Amino acid sequence: MHPTTNRSGVVQEKIYAYLKSKKTGAASSELVEQVVKIKGTPPGVGEKLIRTALSGDRRFTLDERMLWQIIEKNGTPISDAEIAVASIFTARLAGKYGIIVEISAQKCKGNKLTEHFHTFINPGASILSSLHLPGDVEQEIKQGVPAEKGASALAHFLGDAVLAGYDIHATVHQLNAILGKTQETIENQALCLKLLTKKLLPSLNQKSLRDLMLFFKLPTIDTPSTEKEVSNMVNIFARCRELAAVQKIGTTEALLEFQYPAVMSVDFSKYAFDKAFLWSIPQSPGIYQMKDKSGKVIYVGKAKNLKDRVGSYFWNTTNCLEKTAGLLNAVYTIELEITGSELAAMLLEYQLIKQYLPQFNQQIEVHERAARYGSLKNFVLILPATVENCFELFFVKEGQPVQRYELLRDAADLSGVEEILAEMFEQNMEPDGLTEDETGEIDVVLSWVDANKDFVNYVNIDVAGNQAACLKLIKDYIHDDELLQKKQFRT
Repeated sequence: MHPTTNRSGVVQEKIYAYLKSKKTGAASSELVEQVVKIKGTPPGVGEKLIRTALSGDRRFTLDERMLWQIIEKNGTPISDAEIAVASIFTARLAGKYGIIVEISAQKCKGNKLTEHFHTFINPGASILSSLHLPGDVEQEIKQGVPAEKGASALAHFLGDAVLAGYDIHATVHQLNAILGKTQETIENQALCLKLLTKKLLPSLNQKSLRDLMLFFKLPTIDTPSTEKEVSNMVNIFARCRELAAVQKIGTTEALLEFQYPAVMSVDFSKYAFDKAFLWSIPQSPGIYQMKDKSGKVIYVGKAKNLKDRVGSYFWNTTNCLEKTAGLLNAVYTIELEITGSELAAMLLEYQLIKQYLPQFNQQIEVHERAARYGSLKNFVLILPATVENCFELFFVKEGQPVQRYELLRDAADLSGVEEILAEMFEQNMEPDGLTEDETGEIDVVLSWVDANKDFVNYVNIDVAGNQAACLKLIKDYIHDDELLQKKQFRT
């Protein structure tokens, strides 16, 4: 809802109506004269007047030409979206699929480059010697990280960005095959430059990334280099954005839908939700329950980013798997529950699958994969909670159920935390027999910690040594002013 009872609201509605009739957008000076009906206003004053009038109304955006545009259905303007362009280099091994040996990615927003990512992947001495790579390349790869660590680091680098690349879906498939050994997946919405350029440049008979480089007069690459490849793809995406603007494609959501050559038109009339619902989903971790018309839960899923994960079911429905197609035919409503962290979402997913036994969940023991990070046995995880400025602590002790406790950042009373720590340090406490559910939850936590070992925040109980030291470490952490910038917190 947008206000219409005050003067500012009336102006917003008039500007909205005017821009609806002006598909190319309008400058602030034009809006001042044609809508507000003020003549001869100095440019700076007119600009400030329109910005003030439209402030806080997410229906409007100012594009790179300084023209005001309408954002239909609260879509994100392409120039405002965070895009992560990624590339992998695979070396072929006789009788096997390609082995990933290098990963690069570059984040950009509009025309501005932001963060950069690069790593080599060391596949192991025996495989590396079989790849017959140039000597200098082989030496660099020897200094690389294990595949799981490299793929996991990339997943964390990507965050909530829209992922882009030449054949990005194949790239994501290869990376997720590696991450399948952990509990992590790359679920970002993806823009495939191969598909996108075929739609934007239908007369161009492009069969490879090199063809696009030649067409856009970009430097071709003689020696494989993911960093150079990413640089070229960033430029190609910039050209695609310009071509998309000519076709009046201004939002990321519209571009994601446009890229596919034969996207099946989703008939939302059979659902209790529409596209507006999908676009309104928050980019937060959580779980989603899909229900049929009778209200029966038919599928439960978790996501690091609910908006991307749930939306992905509906973007490329012609290429969906048989399982997904059956799910889309059976679902009627989707219910969401936001959590503070991915781990909290995984635990809730585990509990709900055990409770409802949904027909489209292939197996209950999705997370039953006992994995420990080195000698870490007894620890306290410190993660965000659903409530702002609040943390959720996960207390893990070998042989005992996982305990959880939410704590405000400025909390003065930590007696609840002290009680749980006292239990963890109780020397004579006999461990109770764990139920199947409690064992499953422990496996979920340990698998998540293993997958996120380079990023997780925790206090190692065994290293801290006593209850008072642990409590002090927890207090220091939750009161740290640089908390949001921290990547690790360990003893």
